[in-house]
Amino acid sequence: MVPGYREVRQLGAGRTGRVFLATYQETGAYVAIKYLNATLRRDTEFMDRFRSDTHELVEIDDPNVVRLYEYVETSTRAAVVMELVDGVSLRTLLTEHRGISPEAALAVLKSTLLALAAAHERGVPHRDVKPENILVQADGTSKLADFGVVVHAEEPGVPAGSPEYMSPELWTQGQAGPPADLYAAACVLFEAVRGRPPYRAVKEGEEGELDVPAVRDQHLVEPVPLEVTPDTLRDLLKRGMAKDPSARYASARQFAAELEEDAVAGYGPEWEKRGRRHLGELATLLALRFPLARTERAAGITLKDRVLRMPRLPPHLWVAGATVVAVAISLMVSGGRLPPGPGTILMPPPKTTPSEPGPTPVDAATPTRTRTSAAPRRTSPTPTRAPSSSPPPPPPPTIRQGGTSLPRPASVQAASIVGWSGTSGAIKVSADGTGPVRLRISYTRRDGEGGAASTVRQESRTLRGSTVYTSSVAHAPGSVSCGERAYFGIVVMTEPAAANGPQVSEVAVDGPACPTPSRSATPTPTQERSTSTLTTPTPSGTPAATAEERLARSSDPPTAEPSAPPSDEPLVQPFSTPLEEPSP
Repeated sequence: MVPGYREVRQLGAGRTGRVFLATYQETGAYVAIKYLNATLRRDTEFMDRFRSDTHELVEIDDPNVVRLYEYVETSTRAAVVMELVDGVSLRTLLTEHRGISPEAALAVLKSTLLALAAAHERGVPHRDVKPENILVQADGTSKLADFGVVVHAEEPGVPAGSPEYMSPELWTQGQAGPPADLYAAACVLFEAVRGRPPYRAVKEGEEGELDVPAVRDQHLVEPVPLEVTPDTLRDLLKRGMAKDPSARYASARQFAAELEEDAVAGYGPEWEKRGRRHLGELATLLALRFPLARTERAAGITLKDRVLRMPRLPPHLWVAGATVVAVAISLMVSGGRLPPGPGTILMPPPKTTPSEPGPTPVDAATPTRTRTSAAPRRTSPTPTRAPSSSPPPPPPPTIRQGGTSLPRPASVQAASIVGWSGTSGAIKVSADGTGPVRLRISYTRRDGEGGAASTVRQESRTLRGSTVYTSSVAHAPGSVSCGERAYFGIVVMTEPAAANGPQVSEVAVDGPACPTPSRSATPTPTQERSTSTLTTPTPSGTPAATAEERLARSSDPPTAEPSAPPSDEPLVQPFSTPLEEPSP
């Protein structure tokens, strides 16, 4: 437990530790807290280096880097308090979709390189660039996380890192510096477009278990498999993954500049916009996996009744209508994170304890642990408190920029979709303040049970001046063919992100009944006229012509046919509501 924060639930766990969703108790702002595992805490070399790096990491304020707010260390725990990114990892995207477009891969690499540049210029290498540490948001932007948090592979004599992304000098000399980060970033580019790392080997007879010595040899001697990559990426991969560190790019910024030139030459000036759109579409398909997402899965809920049903479809179809969400919906938690600026590093004097308990959920009965502040290197002045035997609890951590406290962020408590019929409904939003709340609305449609969903309209609205809002929504996505079924949906997200995450609703709409065809045994009027010589009275009483007489006059100019009767399908007029222009 980190004093001043309230843990909500565990988000995930891995080789380096466990991550919890938490709120800053003073404001309710969302953060992520990572507890380093016992293996790392017992590694003296790692801990000394990580403490040193943290002094620099708290000063980095870059949109491509997951913001670090605090590092808290006690005799039994070490925790990193950082920005909550409401998205999914690049690893998750690649697992679900087996690769992304070249433009999307270049967009991810550009963001990663800019993040590395911000850290390298402060003397901090990342040490473990890989898809698991790249987080993609619903607007298609990405952030690099877990600087300096790297563990040793479970093989004797193997340096710390992830074998599929480790450079030759890291294997042979243990040199984990900026050139090794660039090599790993190039490996990520390869995997993003091919769906697999450039070098990989598994042990014979042991499915899925990595053959680390074989992977090492591949990195050291095998050429980069450029023949399986798009032409535009080959120069970037060839230089980025050069065996000799001196043959690689001189810096992350130079790599990013070369990337920009090659991308424009290969895909045009709009390459990054298209790449981010693709990333946003793929991430939105997985919106229910975002940290702040909430879903209702009560028994008996159907499409006509509630937000979602659980059809026998692949998981990527659970979020209806998100397949081509062209609007990039920003879910960066502007209302669910602390403001930018230098963070705080808190390290009490070490104490000896016989055990190392893991983090425990916080409740009202959990006592607050006292802590003292070290004097970290900071750009803004921080008063230093002299140590004492019983230091008083410090005030909640204040994030400052230029020595001035910034206002605490507001937050959206909940958003919900009310009475969605497929063409109309309402959105209800509750917030803890009267500040502006941006609504991002996408209307979706898919035809048939297994049809692909598409976005037919997007809207953006700004709500302000109250704490509870009800905003009506309406859109006619078109008619449904006779005898067919379509699914009309709506996807709602807010900025700041709502505590219950993205909201999705979808209903089934059936087309009209198809007309019943006439029986073939019943003679048609034409058949009757062609086989009968009888005459029938006309409305004026004059006998009608016989079939022979009509045939004799068949060469006469045709008369205009009567107009066709109106169709049975209802005419649907498009409906749109005036939108408020989005703020810049």
